[in-house]
Amino acid sequence: MKQSLQQRGGQGRSLPHAAVLIVLVGGATVSLARGVFTSQSSAATSSGSRFVRTIEGVRLVPSQYPTIQGAIDAATYGETILIAPGDYAERIIVHDKKITLRGIDASPRPRITGDGTHGELLRVEGVAASGTHLEHLALSGGLGTTGSGLLIEHADIRVRDCTFSENRDSGVSNVSSNSSFYSCRFERNGATVSGGGFRNEGGSPILTDCVIRDNTAGTSGGGLSSNAGRVTLVHTSISANATSSGAWGGGIFSSAGDVLAFDSTIDSNLSVDAGGGVFIAGGHAEFAGCTFTGNSSAAGWNIGSSGGQISLRDSTICGEAETSMLGDGINHAGAIFTASCFADQNRNGRDDAQEIAHGLAADCDGNGVPDDRDPDCNGNGIVDRCEINAKWVRDCNANGVPDQCEIDLGLEADADANGIIDGCPDS
Repeated sequence: MKQSLQQRGGQGRSLPHAAVLIVLVGGATVSLARGVFTSQSSAATSSGSRFVRTIEGVRLVPSQYPTIQGAIDAATYGETILIAPGDYAERIIVHDKKITLRGIDASPRPRITGDGTHGELLRVEGVAASGTHLEHLALSGGLGTTGSGLLIEHADIRVRDCTFSENRDSGVSNVSSNSSFYSCRFERNGATVSGGGFRNEGGSPILTDCVIRDNTAGTSGGGLSSNAGRVTLVHTSISANATSSGAWGGGIFSSAGDVLAFDSTIDSNLSVDAGGGVFIAGGHAEFAGCTFTGNSSAAGWNIGSSGGQISLRDSTICGEAETSMLGDGINHAGAIFTASCFADQNRNGRDDAQEIAHGLAADCDGNGVPDDRDPDCNGNGIVDRCEINAKWVRDCNANGVPDQCEIDLGLEADADANGIIDGCPDS
C-alpha cells in the first residue's frame, strides 16, 4: 500500500536552503543549516510540544500542505514552494502566477508521477506565469499522447537541475515560450510523432549543459524536434535517440525556424531514412564547435537536409562527406571529416559497434566485427566461427577454422581423404 504524501515527504530531513524553516520548541528564531533567521510570521501550529513557524513567502510541502497543487493554489505571486523528497501522485497546473517550485534536496529530487490519468504532469501557462522557476524536480510517468513531463504554454520560465523521464509524449513540450533550461536531463521519453525528449512549437528555448538521451519518436526528432521559433543548444549532448518508422533526424529534427548549437555533441543517434544525427526540413541550422559521431541511417548518416540551410563551423564529423551528409543547402567548409574516430572493418564509413547495436550489421559470433568482415573460408556466406559453433562443420583442433578449409589449403593432412584431419577422432 502506498504511503500518504505526508509520510512520503520525508519530514525530519535537514533543509539546506536559507529560506527553509526548521521545527523548534518555542522561541522566536528559526535555526537553519546555513544560519539563524528570524521568523517573519507570528503564526504557529502546535503539535504536542513542537511548533511549526512559517516564513513569509515560503510554503512547505508536505509539512504545511499535503499536495504540491494545494501549496500552489494557496501561494501568492512570487512566493516559493519547497518540496521535500518523495513521490507525489498528482498532476499540477501553474496558471498565470509567477512562483518558484523547488525540491529541498537535489538528491533525491522530489518526483512528480501523475495521478493515473492521461496528460502532462506539470503545466505552466499564461503570460503572468513568466519568471516561474523550477529546480531540483523529477517528472516521470506522463500517460497518453499528451503525457509530457512538462508543458509550457505562453510563459517564459527557468528550469534548473530537473529530470524528465519515462513520459509517453515528450519529456518537455515548449509552446510559444522562450524558456531556459540549465543542467537538465531528458531520458527514455517517447512521442508518437516527433520530439521524444524535447518538442518546441514556435518558441525560442535555450538548453545549456543538458543531456537528451535514449528518447524515441515515431517519425522525426527522436531526441529533439522544433517547428518554427529558435532552439539554442549550448554544451549539450544529444545521444542514443532514435526514430522508429518513416523517419528523419534521430537526434534533432527541425521543420522551420532556426537551430543553433554551440560546443555540443550529437552522438549515436539513429533514424530510418535520413539524417541519423540531424535533419533540417526548412529553416536554418548552425553548428559551431560541435562533434558528430556514431550516427546512423539509410542515408546522410550524420546530417540530412531538404529545403533547409545548414552551416558547419569548427565542427568534427566522424565519417566521409559523401556518406555523412545528404541533401541541399549544406555548407561544410568549416567542418573536419575523419574516419580515425571509429573502427570500420567493413569500410562503409560507419562505426562497427554502432552498426551492430542498431541492427544495421550482423555479428553472429559476438566479436564486435560485422560478419561481412569475418573469415568465411569456404565462401558460403556464413562466418566460420558461427558454422563451428552451430556444429555444422568440424574444427577438431579448435583453432576457429573449419577442418575442410585447412585440408583444402594444404595446412593439415588428410591421408585417407575422409574430410577429417589426420589424428582427429572420426566422430
